[in-house]
Amino acid sequence: LIPVIAAAVGWLTNWLAVKMIFYPIAFVGVPIAQMVEGELYGYNILNPLGWFGWQGIVPAKAAQMAHTMVTMVTTQLIDVREVFTRLNPNTVATLLGGEVPAMARGIARDMAPGWAVDLGEKALPGAPGPLLANIEGAIHRYLSGFTVMLQEQVHRVVDLKELVVTEMCEDKRTIVELFQRCGREELKFLTNSGLFFGFLLGLIQMVVWLFYDNPWTLTIGGTIVGYLTNWLALKCIFEPVEPVYLWGRFKIQGLFLQRQTEVSREFSDHLASKVLTSEKIWDNMLTGRKGPEFEAALEQYTREFVVTEAAYHGRGLGTAAEDTALLDAVVASVKERLSDHVHVLHAYSDDALGLKDLMREKMALMTPQEFERVLHPIFEADELTLIVSGAVLGAIAGFIQQVYTVAVEGGNEGEGVNEGEPIAVR
Repeated sequence: LIPVIAAAVGWLTNWLAVKMIFYPIAFVGVPIAQMVEGELYGYNILNPLGWFGWQGIVPAKAAQMAHTMVTMVTTQLIDVREVFTRLNPNTVATLLGGEVPAMARGIARDMAPGWAVDLGEKALPGAPGPLLANIEGAIHRYLSGFTVMLQEQVHRVVDLKELVVTEMCEDKRTIVELFQRCGREELKFLTNSGLFFGFLLGLIQMVVWLFYDNPWTLTIGGTIVGYLTNWLALKCIFEPVEPVYLWGRFKIQGLFLQRQTEVSREFSDHLASKVLTSEKIWDNMLTGRKGPEFEAALEQYTREFVVTEAAYHGRGLGTAAEDTALLDAVVASVKERLSDHVHVLHAYSDDALGLKDLMREKMALMTPQEFERVLHPIFEADELTLIVSGAVLGAIAGFIQQVYTVAVEGGNEGEGVNEGEPIAVR
C-alpha cells in the first residue's frame, strides 16, 4: 500500500498547494500579525502567512503582482500614446456632441437664474441659421481639440499602473481569476502530477521499508514525497525555458511555455474586458492620482479655447474681474459635469483602442524568456513556502500512516500472545 498512499499524499499536498496560491481571498485566522512587506498606491503587500492563519499568496501580494504585470504590459505590449492616437477626434466630437446640450444646460443653470435659461432655450430654436451653425461648429472644434489635447498629454493625465493595481486590489478576485485562466492547464498538472510523482517516490519508499522497516521511515518518506512532488511539478511547468530537442525529434520545454498562443488570448481577453476598459480609464483620469493633472490640462485648454473663440467673434476676453469670473465658472462647470456624459464614448473607445487584439498579438511574439514572466511570478513569490507546506502536509500524512501501521502491528502481536505464540523481538 505504500506507493498508493504516497500517490494520495502527493496529490493531496499538490492540490492544497494550488488552493493556497489563491485562497482564501482575505486572511483567515487569528489576526494578531501579518507582516507588511511593502506598499504600492496605498495598498499593502502582505506576507500570506500570519502567526495563526493564512491568506492566498496572490491576494496577499496582489499589489506587487499587479504592478509587475502592468509594467510588463506598458513596456512590452502597448505604447500608451500610440494607442490613444487611434481615437478619431472628429468621431469623439460627434459622439460627445450629442451630450453637449444637456451639459451646457447644466452649466448655464450653474451660472444664471433658471428663468433665464428657460427663456434662452425657448428663443434658441428661432435663432438664425448662421448663429446655430456657429454654435455647433464651436462645439465640434472644442471637443475635437479636447481629444487631441488628451492624446498629446496622455502620460500626464492617465496612470495605467495605478488603474491596474487599484482594480486588482479593490477586487482581488480579478487577479485571481486572471492567473487561474492563464494557468488553467498548469495548475491542473500541478495537482494531478502529485499522483504520478508520489507513486514513483512511494516505490522507492517501499523498497526502503523492505530492508529497514522502522515506522519513522513512513513519516520521513511522507515529508520527502510532499516536498519533491511540489518541487518537480513546478520545475516541469517552467523549465526548460528554451525548447530542448532529444535526438532531434522529441521536444522538451516547460508546459506553460508551450501554450504561448492560448495563454496570450486568455490574458489579453481578461485584462481588456475586466480592467483596461474605456470606463475605467476615464475614471482614472477624472478621479485617480493624476486627476489634478487632468483638471489642469482641461482648464488650460478650455481657457485658451474660450479666449480664442471670443476673439474670433469680436468679443475679447481680458483680465477684467468679470471676464476672469466667467472663465473660472465655465471651466469649473465643465470639469464637474464631464464625468456624467463620457459614457457615450465607451463602446467606441473600447473598439478603437483595440487593446485585446494588440496585447494578444504582441504577447504571442514574446521570446520564451519574456513570456515565462507572465505566470511564473505567482509561484516565485512564495515558491519555498509552497514546497515546504507540501513537505509539512506530507509529514503529517506519513505520521498518520505510521501511527496506523504501528497500531496494526501491535494488534497482530497481541493476537499472537493470546494464541500462545512467542513474540518476535527485533
